[in-house]
Amino acid sequence: MQDKLLIATRVKKTIEYIEKVLINYPQFEIILKNKIISSCYDLLELVYRANIFKETIYMKEILVKIRMIEYFIKISLDKKVISYKKYENIGNHLLEINKMITSWIKNEKNR
Repeated sequence: MQDKLLIATRVKKTIEYIEKVLINYPQFEIILKNKIISSCYDLLELVYRANIFKETIYMKEILVKIRMIEYFIKISLDKKVISYKKYENIGNHLLEINKMITSWIKNEKNR
């Protein structure tokens, strides 16, 4: 399914990358793994909500969700579940989404 919304496409690519990383999570970190993947799908849902309703409250919720994913990934790094390289790669994906959302919020305020 091809998406015309660039942010949604970027979020989907990020989810795909994170899912590849999550495959190697140990069983005793299942709660952390589930929180990360749940937050990722919530992020995608919020992107679609923000696009449909055009309200900045949803856009700001997206930024909060990104921060939560960053936090969960940081915990994974601290527990040595993921490498620093994977941590950086996920961080770069999330940073790009963050910049896109911030620009979207500014654009909506100018209207």
